[in-house]
Amino acid sequence: MRAASQRTFTHIKAIQKSRAALCLNKEYSTESSEHLHRSILPTLHFQDCLPRLPIPKLEDTAQRYLRSLRALEGHPDVNSQSIYDTESAVKSFLKYEGPQLQLALLAKDAQNRHTSYISQPWFDMYLKSRLPLPLNYNPFISFKRDSNEAMNDQATRSTNMIVAAMKFMKTYNTKILSPEVYYLKEDAKSPGFQRMVKFLPSTLMLRYIPMMKYGAYPLDMSQFVNLLSSTRIPREERDELVTYPSSKHIVVLRNGHIYTVQTLKDDGGIIDAATVKACLNDILADKRPPPDHSVAYMTSTNRDTWCRVREHLLSIGNAEMLEEVDSAIFCLVLDDKKDIESPNEAVDVFLHGDGASRWFDKSISLIISGNGEAAINFEHAWGDGVAVMRFFNEIFDHSTLTPTISHDSLAVVGGYSDYLKRIEFNLDDSVKRSISEARERYNDDISKIRVSGKEFPKMHKEYLKKKKISPDGVMQLAIQVGHYRLCGHPAATYESCSTSAFKHGRTETIRSCTLEAQAAAKAIARANTSGANNRLKTDATYRKEVESLIRKSCDRHNEITKQAAMGQGFDRHLFGLRHIAEQDLGLRTPGIFLDPSYVTMNHIILSTSTLASHAANMGGFAPVVPDGFGVGYGVRDNMVGCNITSYDNRDVAAFVDAIMASLEDIYTVLEGSD
Repeated sequence: MRAASQRTFTHIKAIQKSRAALCLNKEYSTESSEHLHRSILPTLHFQDCLPRLPIPKLEDTAQRYLRSLRALEGHPDVNSQSIYDTESAVKSFLKYEGPQLQLALLAKDAQNRHTSYISQPWFDMYLKSRLPLPLNYNPFISFKRDSNEAMNDQATRSTNMIVAAMKFMKTYNTKILSPEVYYLKEDAKSPGFQRMVKFLPSTLMLRYIPMMKYGAYPLDMSQFVNLLSSTRIPREERDELVTYPSSKHIVVLRNGHIYTVQTLKDDGGIIDAATVKACLNDILADKRPPPDHSVAYMTSTNRDTWCRVREHLLSIGNAEMLEEVDSAIFCLVLDDKKDIESPNEAVDVFLHGDGASRWFDKSISLIISGNGEAAINFEHAWGDGVAVMRFFNEIFDHSTLTPTISHDSLAVVGGYSDYLKRIEFNLDDSVKRSISEARERYNDDISKIRVSGKEFPKMHKEYLKKKKISPDGVMQLAIQVGHYRLCGHPAATYESCSTSAFKHGRTETIRSCTLEAQAAAKAIARANTSGANNRLKTDATYRKEVESLIRKSCDRHNEITKQAAMGQGFDRHLFGLRHIAEQDLGLRTPGIFLDPSYVTMNHIILSTSTLASHAANMGGFAPVVPDGFGVGYGVRDNMVGCNITSYDNRDVAAFVDAIMASLEDIYTVLEGSD
């Protein structure tokens, strides 16, 4: 996980100059500014004129669903008869319930033009779930190390990231953070063009259309409001997301103890970095043993249980303590672990860690280990990748390229105590008993997690670009081939795709288990990939046939990815139809959703996600079903690789080996095509 070499300060200055050149659409303030930059375009300039998330045609959704189901034939629960039965159920749905539900969904969407048809049901899905947040929902994304190794000192890196986060928040709050825009062309970044767009009205999408014409697509930023100074509060039946706009402190957890550090002055200015670092050094010097009962464990348990305990905590005099934690700008975890060299160690610290020193309800938790490894763990109900990755990239860039404080800066000796506070909860026997039960269950849950990960250096971004083949398509195919090699059959697969190009878009599912991917997987499996009998190496004709199947699989993956990004998948549409039937119309669940094939399709064995960020090292999350895999993967400048989790009933190491063997086979085919 560590950087292979340390960049010189000259190199860092070159990166700073390059970064400034790439950001011509931002008017940067002086180095002493309390903002990251000053954008020409106001932060939410495009929010009111974004296109609305489309509701697909009912017939298109049915066709896409059935095609995806057919790719699962050979699964223990999917055969020709079950597919025939599902086709009959879909025909019945299209004839009877489907049109009524589609009309109701369209009518509700027309009445709520300020949002998307999926937004509220998706919030409900998360907030009504009573499952514990860790393992079930909260993922992590780890940062690359600072290239100047001395700056990875725990207190120094924490301070620089805290200051960067404060600047991010102030830049957003003053509406000078550059809007989130996906640029396909450089023309739309020119200051002249953006100044013109700045003065266009929002009516009739007059701001949006010129951007689109110039190959730039503004993205939804509605989730940013819950990024900082926000938390999830446990409530009966449905949790609540609460924000605290006037918050001026962060909450710090270490060794089971909880502290607050004031990071903003009363006038809104950022507290001096040396003072913040002094507070952190004080916390790191705290030699008290861990408490016998840390309230933080309760955030790891069933939401109804936590709701009841929280109400009791309030009743015995803990309102102020809970308010301090809930209202914090974000949560900083100072973890004492100093050796994080493997995926297993990263997952141990960043995905779950010590439940006594995690507050999983907070929208964002920044975790920094004893050797300066850093990651974000985030609560998922409030938002998805766009807001998280913007924050992630901005605080990495600022903290590494323009750090506020150095590792050898003179320490503040006194005068910082007013900014640091220790939080002590009042606990009675009932709460202590609940914490003990939560700790026991939590430790049992995390003990079942298994992790494995490997890299494949023969493939990388430039190699796949040279071969004119989709990097994501190749990795998704390798996952399909690996599962087929390991289990002998296909599996329901989920790849997340953002629909943030639309107002209040969330995500759509890319169903990577396609007919084309399975055809390629079977062809590779038939090659007898052991030793000299490997037909991919010895039979040029067969290799050419397999290459064609690989490319068809990647082309199909590109096609369904574009469909998903444009709101033309089938999963969210079916979810919306079911939600309106059960929740709005009070109808019995339509038969199509009780069909065994639908249940199989939504028992996601392969939950997959990738990261595209210059600042990210790796990401991780637990499986979404007990017999599944959580597949994080990436395509980098020097390799492709994966980091996979499972529970102890699955052989995750064997699965990773199968994927690596599949990558080797795909590489053999692509090399043979020259």
